[in-house]
Amino acid sequence: MESLYVGLCHNKPKKSAATAIVLKDYICTQGDLALIDFIKEIPCEPRVEVVLIDAAFVERKSMECLFQPNAYIGDEVFIPINIRETHWYLAVIHAINMEIQVLDSLGTSQDRKDLTDSIKGLQRQIDMISQRKELKDHRWPDLQVASWPLREIDMGYAKQTDSSSCGLFLLNYIEYWTGDELSDSFTQDDMSHFRKKMAAILLSSDLNKRRGCLLYKNDKEVDSVSPSDVEILENSIDSKKRKLLHVLHDSEVVYEDEEGPITQADLQKWFVDDWDKRAPVKVSNDGCTNDFLMVGLSTKDMPVTKADSIDVLCDYIMAIEDDTTLEMTWVRSFNPFKIEISVKDLQNILTINQDMILRCFDMAVRLLANKESRRPKGEIINNRKHYMDMRFWRMVGFGKLPKYHQDSTAEELAKTLDCWPSMNYYITGCRYVLLLWKFNGCHALFVIDHVKKHVTFIDFTPTQDWCKHMPYKRFAEAIIMASKKYKIAYSKKRSGWAEDIFKSEHTIQTGVPIDLRGFNTSYLVLQAMSMWGIDRRMKFVGDAKIVRRNFVIDLLGYEDNSCRYAIPANIQQRLIDIAKKD
Repeated sequence: MESLYVGLCHNKPKKSAATAIVLKDYICTQGDLALIDFIKEIPCEPRVEVVLIDAAFVERKSMECLFQPNAYIGDEVFIPINIRETHWYLAVIHAINMEIQVLDSLGTSQDRKDLTDSIKGLQRQIDMISQRKELKDHRWPDLQVASWPLREIDMGYAKQTDSSSCGLFLLNYIEYWTGDELSDSFTQDDMSHFRKKMAAILLSSDLNKRRGCLLYKNDKEVDSVSPSDVEILENSIDSKKRKLLHVLHDSEVVYEDEEGPITQADLQKWFVDDWDKRAPVKVSNDGCTNDFLMVGLSTKDMPVTKADSIDVLCDYIMAIEDDTTLEMTWVRSFNPFKIEISVKDLQNILTINQDMILRCFDMAVRLLANKESRRPKGEIINNRKHYMDMRFWRMVGFGKLPKYHQDSTAEELAKTLDCWPSMNYYITGCRYVLLLWKFNGCHALFVIDHVKKHVTFIDFTPTQDWCKHMPYKRFAEAIIMASKKYKIAYSKKRSGWAEDIFKSEHTIQTGVPIDLRGFNTSYLVLQAMSMWGIDRRMKFVGDAKIVRRNFVIDLLGYEDNSCRYAIPANIQQRLIDIAKKD
């Protein structure tokens, strides 16, 4: 295999070079094609890591978009501005001209809300840094970036003519933009070649630690019920990187960087005592303070909103790098079975390109049931619904070979229909049973209506080619398996019950959002479960970032959390402040 990598390189000139691009710079060589053919033979499942450059990795499945001529290029783009996870364009902060340049392969636009929001965030960071130390050595004529005008750049021939090459154009904009113009020209035809060429560049890079030694990964999600099942492959933490630690005394080190150690007392001086000389703030010394969490967020002209507070708290969680802290359990629930959520799990929830792991999803359903118990009694009685977590799906063993699956007993199946601890009902008094399912890593929902003897399928993934002529085929095997086990479970609760939900009337729910990449199906299913049975049209929140961050706040604020004591006091206080903004 190593011989495939020899002699492969990307010869496109850098933007500082005067050499013009020629067609061959975008076209794969015979060596490139041989390497790509080798990688294409590797199946997407199980997970195989084929590129590792520093801390960034690419798996075989993610590289599939480079092998398909019209696939959308997504998460590997550097310094992007993204519009609703569907389009990439480049923003260039031009300090000399004091302007924000916009390079968009689809042309100019009057609406740049995504960009203006990002610039506001950048301004906050600049303001925060300038409060810590005086920025004397910068060469920018003005640090008020948010006041700089936006200038739309006409990209001429360097524009896309399809609906999927924006990411490829963005990469070339980054490489060839000089600040005034593109040092070389390229067109849609070049991108058609460059799409596959980029796969060869990543695979053959000297920086790729997986070059010649691919890493095959186990599917952790299905079997990750216990934290002990997680295997740590390598420690990527650099000792020179700043680490967030729990501290108790002023003399203890909070950060350590090239300039030396920074103590809790230093933080208090920079972020608290020197923050507003007109109104000094008194803070406690037991860890990072609330004021440290909120530094740079509130200004006279920009009051702190609930969304701002949530953003700052979630950014704080994402900044934690200390291994000990990441392994700490911050959320724990015992009833009806034990679930533990670690700081690392919270970071995974906040990572946009990862769907929810099973224990977090089970915990989310538990939160829904707890919220259901607070609804007006009249609403609950009229359309009472039972929330099922993923235990039933795991017991059915859908997608597993028989030799790897042990059938559950009738008693175990029946437990999935037990009343939730925070409520008081019996399953036979429920009109709806919300049964969760999973297809190829994506979540779906089956709504069983016992009054109308009807089953509604709610799926948030695109209809696949093999079942477009008959969409119900996608659910056939699942509903057959589910109906057999459901009959066993329900008959334990209602003696003599022998109905078959497979023979019920079936409907596929229309008008639901489609998650093209499958990263947010769990969050969409949870929204559907919450809204089902309410006499109005379901309205989904499409912003994945907002949904994920709100879920983290719900987890940390869970009233029956037996591990609340482990959450740092400053974060607990921030959660209280967020709750007051409702």
